[in-house]
Amino acid sequence: MLNYIQLTNNRLKRYYDKIKEDKEYPISLRKDLIDIQRCESSVCDYFVNVPSAQRHGGINVPVKTGREIKDSWELYESKLFRKNDKFYLNLTFEIEVSEVDEYNGVLGIDLGLRNPVVGAASVAPSSQSKVFFEGEEIKGIQTNYYYLRRQSDTDKQWGQREYNKVRNKLHKLTTKIARYAKENKLIVVVGDLKGIQDQDKGREMNRKLHRFPHHTFRRMLGYKCKERGVRYIEVNEAYTSQRCYKCGEKGDRCKGIFKCGGSELNSDVNGAMNICKRALGKPEIRSMLRVGGSCGRALQLSWTSSSEENPS
Repeated sequence: MLNYIQLTNNRLKRYYDKIKEDKEYPISLRKDLIDIQRCESSVCDYFVNVPSAQRHGGINVPVKTGREIKDSWELYESKLFRKNDKFYLNLTFEIEVSEVDEYNGVLGIDLGLRNPVVGAASVAPSSQSKVFFEGEEIKGIQTNYYYLRRQSDTDKQWGQREYNKVRNKLHKLTTKIARYAKENKLIVVVGDLKGIQDQDKGREMNRKLHRFPHHTFRRMLGYKCKERGVRYIEVNEAYTSQRCYKCGEKGDRCKGIFKCGGSELNSDVNGAMNICKRALGKPEIRSMLRVGGSCGRALQLSWTSSSEENPS
């Protein structure tokens, strides 16, 4: 017991030695000190009672969650912090999720420049697929604010406005994809651009490559899939845009068109299909699919481009 206490004290000492006096840190709140009550008016969604040494009974803080907090969710330790002169409260919940135990296919998602988000849903072992293109609205927002910042001589908080609009669109898009995968029992597979984004491709190409928030998209989609019990994995995207998904040979790309053996296909769709195939090559993924069906079976899916989904 003595060794354990000494080890704990050493860890605490190393932790507090790193704390800087001129820097603010989040305040941890135990779950038994937080009380959440539903608000019956349009002022906010909930009132969260936060303990305060200056006020008996704590402070009732109005919060907008954008979604329902269910009674079955178990509240855990949360954090209160300040950012850009605004206070934020991170509430942590544990949620029981029913996992999908059998899947109909794989939804491969290719992240790129010409088309930011391209998805191809494929049923194993069928070659039939359903394709969608998304992310143009986000590109438009980023392009608009890029030129506004260049032409403006005053600080109108263009960066914060762009951030809010892009984040709202990302929430709607990732929610729609996660629901789509849940309804059609699809494993979600996303290409990882880490190795590609680390390369130096020139000033203009680097700006375009790093402008779209691929990391935020993957993070949002990952936790929303997990929340719905949908399997989410990331695979290495290397060479998925260079090789034909049908024959595996290296093809030619020109202005967004992939050519191989006399056939032509959108290069991003080809990349998404290769991401599907890369996931299907994993034994743990194939075991979750109905691979014994007919090869001619097609996947009948309905995808709409409307962005009026509620983010959650």
